[in-house]
Amino acid sequence: MTVPRVVVVGDLAVDVLVTPAVPPVAGADVPARIVTTAGGAGANTATWLAARGVDVTLVARVGDDLAGHAAVAELAAVGVRPAVAVDPDAPTATVVVLVGSGGDRTMLSDRGAAARLSPADLPPLDGVDHLHLSGYVLGAASSRGAGLAAVAAARTAGASTSLDPQATGAFPTRLLAHLGGVDLLLPNAAELAAFTGSPDPRSAAALLDIAAAVVVTEGRAGATWVSRDGTWTVPAPAVDVVDATGAGDAFDAGLLAAWLSGAGPEAALHAGCAAGAEAVSRRGARPPGSRV
Repeated sequence: MTVPRVVVVGDLAVDVLVTPAVPPVAGADVPARIVTTAGGAGANTATWLAARGVDVTLVARVGDDLAGHAAVAELAAVGVRPAVAVDPDAPTATVVVLVGSGGDRTMLSDRGAAARLSPADLPPLDGVDHLHLSGYVLGAASSRGAGLAAVAAARTAGASTSLDPQATGAFPTRLLAHLGGVDLLLPNAAELAAFTGSPDPRSAAALLDIAAAVVVTEGRAGATWVSRDGTWTVPAPAVDVVDATGAGDAFDAGLLAAWLSGAGPEAALHAGCAAGAEAVSRRGARPPGSRV
């Protein structure tokens, strides 16, 4: 079987995971467990794809700093081909993740150099089978041109496309109509509600003029695939949630790896949910074997 060639366009970042011992109180000195790991939504998906045997390239932008150089080296070490621009003026993106009880998290993000991704940073897409775009790229006006250019280039190259909005409240919903269509739109329930007014997966039918299929994730409730051919829903595996950081990124990778290898909607959903469950069962957003 031919190994699919995928290009992911998104952020490469450093995640600072903070797990307070007690609920934080303003003005207090709260003890916490603090761990620094590799992150970034695009990079997370790319590493999960590589872990599933996909030939994957990450297009991103980092700062000319120790964090950026280490993040790029880590990508190569886990089998992701980096196509990463180095910005001399902005720092590598950093995300502080406050991990609460039950694995819930609040993220404080400084996209830094990632917000300056430009069309000039995109490599040629000749011979690529699929382009996956992180919505954070479209969510910021400064990097939006790169995202739009990537989808257009993929279409010209004959590659299939997917988009994970990933930025509820910041993603300009009007942009969906300007993308010219994608094969897979991958929102969670909250992002779906921002587009359709309802978190109910059935409302995704309103987006089928923009996407050939819409795959809606609902955390512990599983995921639903909606297309003109039908609707499929699968449950998520029952696991203890340690840290939900990157669960959606892992789901995307599991789903895409299966779908690009010929799986139908139900099998692809099971593969995505399995990857998401694996992600939430451990700290950090990367698959086992990734270095931190």
